[in-house]
Amino acid sequence: MDIFGSLPYFSESSVDNILKDIRLVLTSGRLIDGPYVQEFERKFAEYNHVKYAVAVSCCTAALEISLRHFGLNGREVIVPTNTFIATPNSVIFAGGKPVFAEMNADTLSIDVDDFKRKVTSKTAGVIVVHIAGLVCPQINELKQFCDEKGLFLLEDCAHAHGAMMDGRKAGTFGDSGCFSFYPTKVMTSCEGGMLITNNEQLAEEARCRRSYGQNVEKRAVMLGNNWVLNEMEAAVGKHQLENLEVFLNKRNEVASWYESALANVEGITLFKTPENFRHSYYKYPVKLADRLDRVKLGYLLKEKFGVEPGHVYYPPCHLHPFYMETFGTKEGDFPVAEQVLKQVLCLPLHYGVTKENVEYILDALVSCIEELSL
Repeated sequence: MDIFGSLPYFSESSVDNILKDIRLVLTSGRLIDGPYVQEFERKFAEYNHVKYAVAVSCCTAALEISLRHFGLNGREVIVPTNTFIATPNSVIFAGGKPVFAEMNADTLSIDVDDFKRKVTSKTAGVIVVHIAGLVCPQINELKQFCDEKGLFLLEDCAHAHGAMMDGRKAGTFGDSGCFSFYPTKVMTSCEGGMLITNNEQLAEEARCRRSYGQNVEKRAVMLGNNWVLNEMEAAVGKHQLENLEVFLNKRNEVASWYESALANVEGITLFKTPENFRHSYYKYPVKLADRLDRVKLGYLLKEKFGVEPGHVYYPPCHLHPFYMETFGTKEGDFPVAEQVLKQVLCLPLHYGVTKENVEYILDALVSCIEELSL
């Protein structure tokens, strides 16, 4: 039995509808800048209760466009060290300098106190990452602090489609929310991303920047790139969005199965979701006891039982060679992230995971823990 860590899901009816739309796209000859992108943007904005949604080629493009809007000009942007390298990379490409912040051990999100300590006269803003699909629990505190200091707040929502805190969707707390539609995500368009905002100027600028900086008259009014989402990707994304609530309900159901199954497993600590939150469960992270080697455990799960594990994220950004060499970061700079992330293992979670799969994964996990404990 092979149980993948992530797997996109398309029902038979969804496949049929997507194929019909792709046929219409191909026969129309309009492969970009057409009605499917416009419809996808409109429906994504409606779903998130924001004024504007701008489809782009990937989440990193959405981040870079948002950052360029604020004119970094060498200023600093604070980024959690626990994120995918695309987040700090976007700061560099936008002309800024990433400054890493420590991680909260309980939420895997940014340590807000450390973020506040890192703010200087050079700071332009912060990117908060909703790790694994949990909205950063201190997002309101972050927003209030940023408003008081004149800083921007961007949300990296690559994991958090449909995630909520107090009934409010991820991506609507800050100046912009940036989403990924990569194949492993909660919903996909094969590849692609989306920027959402209530800022009309940012939305207009995003539409220019995604098309080489050209305005509607096709005149270059700013520096841009080829960051468009094509019509076929938009058709896929539109149908995935229509099923997003179904996906989220299933992911939360799988998470509840895991929570029950793992509650009393020795060597496993679960991360808790507050009652006023809806988790999107892009990942299901658990914390291993210090005596357990995450890499060895993951290897045993995959090789002996066909269970594909994951992580969020090791190594943390500050320990990647490029950042160590370029910015002088080193081991010991962020002890919480370095220690905790070594022990965080993510179990398979996607629409196709069954209760029987969870029971099998539990047995496999217990067996591997016992083997490593000998």
